[in-house]
Amino acid sequence: MPKNIYFKATLLSTILLFISCDKDDTPEAENEMEVFTKTVIVVTDLSDDSSETYNFEVEEHDHDHDHSVLRQTQDDDDHGDHTVIELKSNSEYKFEISFLNESDPNNIIDMTEEVIEEADDHHVFYELVGNGISYDSTSGDTFDSNSNPLNLVTKWTTTTATEVEVEAYLLHQPTSKTGNTRDDFGGATDVEIEFEAHVE
Repeated sequence: MPKNIYFKATLLSTILLFISCDKDDTPEAENEMEVFTKTVIVVTDLSDDSSETYNFEVEEHDHDHDHSVLRQTQDDDDHGDHTVIELKSNSEYKFEISFLNESDPNNIIDMTEEVIEEADDHHVFYELVGNGISYDSTSGDTFDSNSNPLNLVTKWTTTTATEVEVEAYLLHQPTSKTGNTRDDFGGATDVEIEFEAHVE
């Protein structure tokens, strides 16, 4: 009789242990897909702290596609008038870029916070076509775990009068965080916008 009781107790313990392990093994829900609908760039003239705000609508990007395909899709669109950012020669400006999800007008989400939280998986790159402007990370920027700047806050320096075409990218899981062209960074494209910088 005691052996029978012992057997039942052992069987019950085994069943309870199996149920407990089964619950623990349930996979956690993955993060919701990142959605970006608008990019905002605030440009501040460091000589007098005056600022201008520029808004850009964002086209949807698919992480499963190669970025070169995404760029070609955008290039096929009718561009219309580009946004122009007016700058002065021999001057310095602070560019602060942020990202929003306005899919639900009643619940606008600042996606910049998520970009900062996942700093290792993101990077902002401005591809400049033309001379007379340079930029670098500046005070207030965010750095990833390897001390790479995200370029959310950058200082732009102008020299002579010029017109420069700019393509700005928010990159997802780039294979490199240094380079001179989009192709140098690899990874996927979360956001791609373009504008012209005119230096007078």
